[in-house]
Amino acid sequence: MPKVVGIRVENDDEKRVREWFDTQRFESVKNLEDAARLLIGLVTGLLGALFGVLTVSADTLPAYLSFPVVKGFGVLAVALWLLSLLCGLVVVMPRKWQADAGKPEAQNEVFRGMLAFKSRWLRDSVFLFAGAVISLGVVLVIALMSI
Repeated sequence: MPKVVGIRVENDDEKRVREWFDTQRFESVKNLEDAARLLIGLVTGLLGALFGVLTVSADTLPAYLSFPVVKGFGVLAVALWLLSLLCGLVVVMPRKWQADAGKPEAQNEVFRGMLAFKSRWLRDSVFLFAGAVISLGVVLVIALMSI
């Protein structure tokens, strides 16, 4: 039989910390979805700006646009941004999650699965976005060095 060493009522600080953690736990899914929406907005804005720049017509294109490395990293940036966008959309896409209403442990398991699922897709989206920004950075460095 286990021995009870001591029991006490939680103090105000402990109560505030516990309530803060409860709030974070229940808002974590919303925070993940908000972050994904922000990333989706960034990607679509950057792709729109990139396509706007590409469609500007000029008599002669800058010489650096003919470099294979610039084309390669430019294509890579667009591909990574599109993949990042798709991963972000998976995070916010409605999905059916089933849990037994009378079984709190089953609900907690579904909740943990939901967090893991959304976290994984958001993390992938962020890494792809970062890769695209790095690729664009390489293109910009080459462009600046060629002028």
